[in-house]
Amino acid sequence: MSNCVLEQPEPLLYGTPSITIRKNISRNGGQPFEDSDVLVLSSRSTSDTHSKESTQLYLDLRLSKPLLPDSTITWGFAGIRITLSSAPLRFRWNHYIDSQGRGGPPDEGTMTSCDGEEVETGIGINPETGEQETYEERWIDQPVTPATPFAFLTSSREPTESTGFIAILGDHALAMRQNHSPDDTEFQAVRMRISTSSSSEILFKQNADTLLPLLESALSGFDNWKGSPWQRGQEITLREDRWTVWDAGMTGRTSA
Repeated sequence: MSNCVLEQPEPLLYGTPSITIRKNISRNGGQPFEDSDVLVLSSRSTSDTHSKESTQLYLDLRLSKPLLPDSTITWGFAGIRITLSSAPLRFRWNHYIDSQGRGGPPDEGTMTSCDGEEVETGIGINPETGEQETYEERWIDQPVTPATPFAFLTSSREPTESTGFIAILGDHALAMRQNHSPDDTEFQAVRMRISTSSSSEILFKQNADTLLPLLESALSGFDNWKGSPWQRGQEITLREDRWTVWDAGMTGRTSA
């Protein structure tokens, strides 16, 4: 795997990457329910997440329950999350790829904490109806132990121009890709469980004939760090494609 570092150094990143699962969702004031296995992997942030204009890279894949190789994508998207305000804490999730189609209304929500959970409220698209509805989602962060390696990759130098995103964190790996218009109907996705004691397990894949080898190439390079992780802004080769490291390192260490 060849690689090079871009000449201009990237800004430091702050905090810790996160693994988040959704506990439930309610719409239009109805009873909470959960029909999807939702996994969100998020990078570190360009500043404190409560600071206005702070950004981080994220991948959000929602699969029908129970999670099986033949599950269906209820929604999948990836891009940059930006902090709109700190009081109240409000985010916008920019969707640079989206299984429901790009160009929808802004995805924004207000966050509060309750009983150890993050509660997100807002108005958003119901992927089942295509209509905007009020919603409340409850999220739970999974523990990320110190010295856990992680990597967040984009297929282009700028996330806004990227058609592919890869995240590796803890026991999880996600990859999603979608061509830009006019050929943007095929959404590609892979979710894997990473194991240090045995081979990694493909939990789900869709239209992934080319995406899966890219993720496997990233995992191979990831395993060969040997204490020298990829650097933010570094360009790496996955198969024959050039990808950019948006964030990488070991938890508990400062970005370089």
